[in-house]
Amino acid sequence: MNERQPVYLIVFIGLLPFIMVIGNSMFIPLLPMMQTDLMITTFQGGMLLTSFSIPAALFVPLGGVLSDRYGRKQVALTALPFIMGGALLASVATSSALTSFALLLVARVLQGIGAGSITPLAMALVSDLYQGQQRNQAFGLIEVFNGAGKVVSPIIGALLLLYSWSLSFVVLFAFALLAFVGIAFFLPGKKNQARGQEAIWVKFRRLRSLFQREWRWLLPIFTAGAFGMFMLFGFLFYLSFRLEEQQWASPIWAGLFLAIPLLALTLSSYTTGKKLHGREDSYKRGMLSGAALMILSIFGMIFSTELSVVLAGLLLFGAGFGIVLPSANAALASIVSEQERGTVFAFYAMLRFLGVAFGPVLYAQWVADVEQMMYTSFFCVTLVGLLFMSSWSCLPIGKSCRPFPLS
Repeated sequence: MNERQPVYLIVFIGLLPFIMVIGNSMFIPLLPMMQTDLMITTFQGGMLLTSFSIPAALFVPLGGVLSDRYGRKQVALTALPFIMGGALLASVATSSALTSFALLLVARVLQGIGAGSITPLAMALVSDLYQGQQRNQAFGLIEVFNGAGKVVSPIIGALLLLYSWSLSFVVLFAFALLAFVGIAFFLPGKKNQARGQEAIWVKFRRLRSLFQREWRWLLPIFTAGAFGMFMLFGFLFYLSFRLEEQQWASPIWAGLFLAIPLLALTLSSYTTGKKLHGREDSYKRGMLSGAALMILSIFGMIFSTELSVVLAGLLLFGAGFGIVLPSANAALASIVSEQERGTVFAFYAMLRFLGVAFGPVLYAQWVADVEQMMYTSFFCVTLVGLLFMSSWSCLPIGKSCRPFPLS
């Protein structure tokens, strides 16, 4: 990483996507107990996730636009108090003295607003603060935090069931406070006053020019991010459904098994970030090889849906997607100027988050016909691979798409 930046800075930046993940995923294993203790219906339990997800999805692009206009640090320090305030309000709403479901929903909306606003900041900050190989390593570490959040969320939720689910809000508050302190005291501020006065139509014209010029990179990267998250979390729902059928699968064991593909994603993201070079060929190689592993994993599950085969397939899928993500992030940072990074990464993060949100919903419908679910998934992942190949007129790998190297 850049020697001018302290090593621990990436930890505080990495907490931003980590908080977004645990802010929703940690509550999934807690919902049955919350429904019982709060005496709410299954639909109301689902609303506890939806009331977080919808505001988060809406505020992801807004957070990116505002960070381009007013600065990453300013947006982070404004959004994180929403999460902390929402966590405190949720603790009050679920206390024995006052149990208010309506107030709990308001608290979850506040948490979603804050989480959505900080989601695009991590990748934009890495793009601003690091260059070349150091940037690639930092992107790998960001995906490690992202993946780690997905790995530990079900485990944290399962462990909290042994004590009290109300501690989940304390955990969320603690991580948000740590990120706030770290960013406030250690993140260098960078505010461009002239940028804040820029007309919206000028920014829109530059973004349109960017998409017209770089669509061969943007289209496959955005599609891979959205479809990859959609399939990953859809398959995780399917795996949790299969684990419920096993008599020996306690909540702790279920959490550990659900963490397997996410752990594979985390480790492969870290390894890929270290091996990437600041060259177009390196990014293409990572995205194509990762997509190939994803295709192979689903192809294998078409022929057998035994639990062991599904676990092996999802491990391979997670590893392949873990190669795609840092490669795509590094390529995206290289082709987008600093003035548009917040907005472009916000749009990219929003597509990935929508994949996370809709994957479990649709796979819950498709699980009635597992064979058709596997074929549909195979079509989606093959489409990603074909987009990579067809969008780059410069294939085979080794031939540059442009007369100059990516930064």
